[in-house]
Amino acid sequence: MTKAESYLQHWHAHRDVLFDLLKAVDEQHVNFQPWAGAMSFADLIWHIVSTGYFFADSAALGHASTRPQKPDLATIGAIESSISEWTQKTHDRIASITDEQFANLVDLTQLFGAKLPVAALLQTNLDHEIHHKGQLFVYARLCGADPLPFFVQRG
Repeated sequence: MTKAESYLQHWHAHRDVLFDLLKAVDEQHVNFQPWAGAMSFADLIWHIVSTGYFFADSAALGHASTRPQKPDLATIGAIESSISEWTQKTHDRIASITDEQFANLVDLTQLFGAKLPVAALLQTNLDHEIHHKGQLFVYARLCGADPLPFFVQRG
């Protein structure tokens, strides 16, 4: 198994839960914000999927990429389509990274003040997704979602 395949297996175990988490929330709650100034439920999902692609694309390129343009996320269907599209694009980008590239440095001095190895950047991506997915679980619970999916998919 390549390093990319190993990473993708772990990443999908977390990313793919977004679909089940979205299904647990009613359409009326896509714009829910737990406090003034917080990202909405839809915006937080977009933040996860767009940042994931940004990190993956940057890792493949060796330098900071550009963030994808945010689509209209007013409905559950639009959010689900966005998750699907950007999950596939992110998967494809990570799958293109060779084992040798995992040691390459990615120039992210503007963002992190340092150059990071591809492996460290992808780990940062996974940590970032897990962090924000945890927030989404809290959002969903505050919106009355019950039951909630397990935090990770296995098998």
